[in-house]
Amino acid sequence: MLDHPILINRPNIKTPLRTKLCRPFETVLDILPNPDIGPFTKDDGEIVIGANGRRVR
Repeated sequence: MLDHPILINRPNIKTPLRTKLCRPFETVLDILPNPDIGPFTKDDGEIVIGANGRRVR
């Protein structure tokens, strides 16, 4: 775990809809009460929600 700390990064997210282990972190969009957040890009530059408001993958 010291060599690869990302492997222990397991964010648990709680919303009014439910609680979920959100890894990869864009899975949090599935449990947001209002997922219409507009364009969304991950830290590494990968586009998750495009300019049209739709999920890319």
